[in-house]
Amino acid sequence: MARGLILRELLEKGSETFADRVFLKYKAQGCVENETFKAFYDSVCNWSAFLHKHGVKEGDRVAIVSEKSSVQTRLMYATWMLGAIAVPVCEVLGHDEMSFVIGDCDPKLIVAQDKFVEKYEKAFGKRTAFSFYDVMAYLEGLTETFSVPELKACSVDDVAALIYTSGSTGMPKGVMLSHRNLSVNAESAVNGIGLDGEDLCFSILPYWHSFALTVEVIMPMIAGFSVGFANDRRDFLKSMTIYNPTVILGVPRVFETMRSGILKELKKQSPTVQGLFQKALKNASKVHGCHSKDGSGGLFRKLFHKGADRLFFKKVRERFGSRLRFFVGGGAPLDIEYQHFFKAFGIPVFQGYGLTESSPIISANCRESYKFGSSGKIFDWLDEEFGGDYTFLSDDGTRSKAVEGELLVKGDCVMKGYWRHADESAKTLDDGWLHTGDVAYVDDEGYLFISGRKGNMIVLFGGEKLHPEHVEDALKNSEYISEVMVIGEGMKNVYACVNVPEEKREAHTEEELHLILKKELQIHCAHLAVYQRPKSAICLPDFNVEDGTLTATMKVRRYKVRERDAERINGFLNSCGESI
Repeated sequence: MARGLILRELLEKGSETFADRVFLKYKAQGCVENETFKAFYDSVCNWSAFLHKHGVKEGDRVAIVSEKSSVQTRLMYATWMLGAIAVPVCEVLGHDEMSFVIGDCDPKLIVAQDKFVEKYEKAFGKRTAFSFYDVMAYLEGLTETFSVPELKACSVDDVAALIYTSGSTGMPKGVMLSHRNLSVNAESAVNGIGLDGEDLCFSILPYWHSFALTVEVIMPMIAGFSVGFANDRRDFLKSMTIYNPTVILGVPRVFETMRSGILKELKKQSPTVQGLFQKALKNASKVHGCHSKDGSGGLFRKLFHKGADRLFFKKVRERFGSRLRFFVGGGAPLDIEYQHFFKAFGIPVFQGYGLTESSPIISANCRESYKFGSSGKIFDWLDEEFGGDYTFLSDDGTRSKAVEGELLVKGDCVMKGYWRHADESAKTLDDGWLHTGDVAYVDDEGYLFISGRKGNMIVLFGGEKLHPEHVEDALKNSEYISEVMVIGEGMKNVYACVNVPEEKREAHTEEELHLILKKELQIHCAHLAVYQRPKSAICLPDFNVEDGTLTATMKVRRYKVRERDAERINGFLNSCGESI
């Protein structure tokens, strides 16, 4: 059964169906603006007039360089109104990567937030770049709503967006996502996550992040919910009680920040209050259990939890407004300890899974069915009735839904390929099957569990195999570890290369810090198999986007860390008795 609409049609349909509902909420001149779906449509038509005036036509690329804002949403739909291709570009890229992305997509036009036009002028080269101010000035001269020209040849299978991957193994590649890819994934996500016209979605995730692009830009045209915008990260936390979101999107770093903030406030309380809070957390995890239905826990546990909710948990929930129903987590697996933590407050994190190449969502937990530690159930775009499918490819070459192995998917949401990289597309796409590169399995209840990246698998000297991600997730629970990369390929043991927060580094000598880190390894890895527990840790200079050790999506570039800190790491391993 074929599904999907071109995004111009989706906008037209959404603006008609939900005409008077609020689509966008944002701050302008100190006030909160509520923009309806109909008003948004009219605005998009005018923005497309600017693009049309400057020669943008079907198939052209329009690069959008900006921090997250409602303007990005407007520009992307204005691009789609003309049958052109939207290219949301990460605004924090270094000069080399920015130059590469702009050169690779070869845009007809670049529209950038004012401060980025000058910053990246050399990276843009001779290409025409306009600021938001330029567009606004043009729009002030319009006397009536622009009549958008009819599309001549735009098809649902034409490319709608180029999303450049974070380039963890080299320069980024442009993932070609079609109108069908995005519209079908959004429709499937409406069913799989469960959002409707009563919801307001809020996040700080940028729109070059395909998770936010699908959920916040495309899905509202199907489900009719609102989207809120913060001015920046600090304003994001301040705006919770103003916007009263019902759903918040996040990635592990967002939830780590939220959890750290809550625990930081707790440390200001008396030892008695801190002890009672920790007991309340442990009790809550037993009351709630690991599934969608609360565990029995006994009468005493339930009464204690009810009291703790009034004393502690309700106050935490109030920080997020009065309507928050749940978080949706994506981008990378969230450690199960964090999932238990937020569930205790009555605001569960529904972990999902996907990748840019699948538009992006493949599975997610939801209120009706979820399981801690899993990535939820497979979305319906992968059902056979819609022409989709999934399987696992084990190390011995077996393909089956009943084995653990690399996840392969096919269907309406699989990308068209990589822009100008046909050879790389051929490696990833095999007879319609997308090789995700993630090792996973589905349990007997239909929940998807991600074991780790196939290419990151560590094989120790003794033949033991492990995925470093699980060890790294466990270590990030330590207040002394902000980033971590586990190594050990061909070695007798595994080791942790860590970043320690500045305030912790300054409070201890190097020797003291080494002893503290060894203790933290023991505490946070006690539940792991013996061979998975790091023997020791080395503190490295902070990983960061500027030197390439972190991607724009804040994932560690392993080869860059090994390259940058080779001398330190090799010296450390030699001192541990490893032959390298």
